[in-house]
Amino acid sequence: MTALTWYVARSAGIVAYLLMSTSVVLGVLMSARAKFTWPRFAVEEVHRFLAILTGVFLALHGVALLADRVVPISVLQLIVPFRTAYRPFGVGLGITSALLLLAVSLSNLVRKRLPFRFWRRIHYVTLAVWLTATAHGLLAGTDRQDLWFIALVGAAVCTVGLAFLGRFASTVSLGAVGGIAATAVVAVLALAFSPQPKAPHKTTTTVAARARAATVPSAFSGVVAAQVVSADASPVLSVVGHAGGAGLRIDLLVNEGRVEQTSLALNFPTGASCRGTVSALASDGLRGSCGSHPVRISWSVASDHTVTGRLALGSAGA
Repeated sequence: MTALTWYVARSAGIVAYLLMSTSVVLGVLMSARAKFTWPRFAVEEVHRFLAILTGVFLALHGVALLADRVVPISVLQLIVPFRTAYRPFGVGLGITSALLLLAVSLSNLVRKRLPFRFWRRIHYVTLAVWLTATAHGLLAGTDRQDLWFIALVGAAVCTVGLAFLGRFASTVSLGAVGGIAATAVVAVLALAFSPQPKAPHKTTTTVAARARAATVPSAFSGVVAAQVVSADASPVLSVVGHAGGAGLRIDLLVNEGRVEQTSLALNFPTGASCRGTVSALASDGLRGSCGSHPVRISWSVASDHTVTGRLALGSAGA
């Protein structure tokens, strides 16, 4: 079930992005009064249908993420940007894109009640939706550094860029086309291979940090259900899943068989979270810390990389 939901989430997200890119290109061409073989009303219907399909696959993407157990995401994290433990900035951009798309869709429902100029300005937000969706895929996608995915997004970015070039340029030269293509390739590669920024939702104020730390249970235990995940050619090995009702993530930087850096994170249903490191690692479990609390995990790893066991935090893990 975990593998199925994860593949559904990935494929639905990619299809939604391609549909959105096609819709943006068609919308730009219509605004440029381009000549179509079909009547304009038929083109407008295709444009509207593409927007509806984008919403359908985007909803499927979100539902599959909620059902997935490898990278647990709550309903609150799915509607409030930058709150996830997994690549918070990239995922937050995707949530922002979905919220902006929802705002545009609502404006379309009441289009007849709005002044045309006002509705048209709201419709321009679609460009921001597409831009944030592009950044989301290149920063948060598990395929972000795969050649096929980079080529797919690069082609979409080039196509949208050329559509805008045709919309605003009086003449289109070969040099301009080459410049658009080169800029798209550089931008896509820069995002795909950029390091992951820290979570922007984390406050640095002492009062807020103390308040958050105070909500972390002094003693907590739960059954571990997780999965070992790693990207191809990546030195980072991750264990992602649940421990009781809390989200669990462990990252291990492995170099030539040696663990050089570690991180451990727990996100509780109350919104409290703690971060720490692993101090001792073995085949049957680990010891470490999360915030100021000791952590002990006993586990067993199956052949399909499924991890089961038990976690004890605080006085229970001392």
